Amino acid sequence: MALEPIKIRIDRTQVRQVEEDLAHLKNGAERAMSRAINHTLGVTRTEVSREIRSQVRLKAAYVREKLKVRRATVTKAQGAIQTPTRGQLLSRYPYTVYANNKGIGVTVKPGAGQRQRMPGAFEITFANGVTAIAIRTKRGPGLGRSEGLQVLYGPSVSQVFTDVKDDLQAPAGNRLMERLGVEADRLLNQQ
Repeated sequence: MALEPIKIRIDRTQVRQVEEDLAHLKNGAERAMSRAINHTLGVTRTEVSREIRSQVRLKAAYVREKLKVRRATVTKAQGAIQTPTRGQLLSRYPYTVYANNKGIGVTVKPGAGQRQRMPGAFEITFANGVTAIAIRTKRGPGLGRSEGLQVLYGPSVSQVFTDVKDDLQAPAGNRLMERLGVEADRLLNQQ
């Protein structure tokens, strides 16, 4: 399932003006546009990360790692911010293991008092060393080590990205158009 990207509207008259101003430079308008797109992607990625972390308690480095930027080039003036659509292990969120097998408390949303207690939950470690939170769904003889277990997941970065991207489209479009003017001026001044 492909995620719907952030769609940024551009001012066509301003783009035409930049193309006219830079017509005497080889790939002038294309260079200015690709530089403006790449700058806007970097700033927007930071804003997206901040918005995601305002909704869920994930570490900034982890969110930054999951937000991949596909940069624009002179020949292809398109860029994108992408996230994987995989589920998010609940153990990626801050959690506390309670003493005497009393369960686990997980904080998914930021803010005080948001910890959810799960009385039957416990930690498991996969063969690759990743720790997860699970609950037992079946009990009884004849079940193997992993049979009857359900690994728990929380909201993924892509799910939260889908929620916040609409709020960031207009500011990103304004930033792109401002940056296009800056990059055009830079190229004109380099002559």
